[in-house]
Amino acid sequence: MAPQEMVTVVIPTRNRPDMVARAVESALGQTYAPLEVVVVIDGPDPATEERLRAFGDPRLTVIALEQNRGAAGARNLGVERAKGAWIAFLDDDDEWMPGKIALQMAARPPGVRYPIMSCRCKVVTARGDFEWPRRLCTPRDRIGDYLFVRHGLFKGETFAPTTTLLAPKALLQRQPIPKSAFDDWEWLISCGQIEGCALVTVPEVLAIHYTESDRITLSTCHNIDMALNWAESVRPRLSPRAYASLLLQATGGEQAARTPAVRKRILKSALRDGAPTPMALTTFLMHSLMPVGLRRRLRQAIFSAPGAA
Repeated sequence: MAPQEMVTVVIPTRNRPDMVARAVESALGQTYAPLEVVVVIDGPDPATEERLRAFGDPRLTVIALEQNRGAAGARNLGVERAKGAWIAFLDDDDEWMPGKIALQMAARPPGVRYPIMSCRCKVVTARGDFEWPRRLCTPRDRIGDYLFVRHGLFKGETFAPTTTLLAPKALLQRQPIPKSAFDDWEWLISCGQIEGCALVTVPEVLAIHYTESDRITLSTCHNIDMALNWAESVRPRLSPRAYASLLLQATGGEQAARTPAVRKRILKSALRDGAPTPMALTTFLMHSLMPVGLRRRLRQAIFSAPGAA
């Protein structure tokens, strides 16, 4: 039997000692044996350094930076220092189930040069808990199309947050995490342009993703101009269908996009530069007519995981 390849877990953090300790504990508790954990403290943070020293585990390496580099810079430094041939990212405010790495490594599809392995998550929100994504990504799916072209009206159908991802170090050396307003999506979009790269979702729920922290996503970004400018900047790397869906289904559904001027900009760009699907146009119409709170309550009623609050 061939020896197992080492996996390096990279966790960027700053000023959240208790949260990152929970994340580190879940990483060190993996059933997959050849594993190391690299925590990059992104700027001066004595409290987190002290908290992590208490672990006393030789598999844990802590890199404390004197200056802030941002999440992308911290992750890329962790990749650079990694001893493993595979990199797994974990956000400091999330955690994993014990079998996460083992199941992802076992599920790598043969014949795919650069598999990016994801998994289902328990997504914890103030309105209830959900199991996302509802639809899995396979090597047959184009990454950009999977991320943005939804077949239904509600978010959560597709999902691949950074905290679920495991990928070859060789891919991350070829395509580092970009410094971007939405670096996780932009990295996946860029990887979708690389021959032999595929995103694959493991069907088991293997991570817990908390949404109540201060992370910025398209769903929590109140600067709609920044979000739309970013969407327009990645358009050349997306299919016309994916670009239209990014505008109409992802960006167009948030409160910051509900003014007539923004609605007009979104629809004009989607029709002029994209190829909207009927579902994307229907979703955009629902966004325009249905209050955000009502839409969220309806999604919760339909898709909340059993036992959700």
